[in-house]
Amino acid sequence: MGFLFLDIESFVDPEDTFSGLNPFHEKSKVLVIAYNYYSSSSAPKPEHVKEPCFLFEWEAGEEKKILEAFFLELKGIYKKDSLLKIVGFNHLAYDLNYLFARMLKHKISSEKELFHMLFTQPRHIDMAQLGMAVSKATKRDEDFRTISQKTINSYFEIPIKEATGKDVSIFYSKKQYEKIKKYCKEEFTFELLYQSLLMSFLH
Repeated sequence: MGFLFLDIESFVDPEDTFSGLNPFHEKSKVLVIAYNYYSSSSAPKPEHVKEPCFLFEWEAGEEKKILEAFFLELKGIYKKDSLLKIVGFNHLAYDLNYLFARMLKHKISSEKELFHMLFTQPRHIDMAQLGMAVSKATKRDEDFRTISQKTINSYFEIPIKEATGKDVSIFYSKKQYEKIKKYCKEEFTFELLYQSLLMSFLH
């Protein structure tokens, strides 16, 4: 029963700011897939957090190659871990849907297999949803309120990324790839956030 922490970055058309959420937009594509797999039955403690794996579209040469690489990685994980948990921040509304659509477009596998691997087989922990339960806005309004990763990180005193997801596309257009890598490393604090949320609920 392992944990797969997952995050992606997609291209946002500067002429259509909503395109970053739409995998069917003509300019849409996955730019980065970041993930970290732990085979242990409990999530890693801060001292056991390791560097995540990154798949960069510009290094691979095209989007299809990083989608294929991640698909094979995920398939390999399932062979040894049928009780996998996928953990992300808003990944149920964004990351997985986007991956599913882009993988279908590139015919990475059948609709049935992709849906099973991304949605049916794994158990999911979406920290954006859990974050609502500890949000000051939720407590103030006595109703669940959405929360950003920056806000929840700040709440738990976890380092905060400097740039935004939209900045990634600007960096990409200017071929400022090192800035994208810096952003992705700063954003991937999921293991620490998971532990913080867990401790919050337990105590």
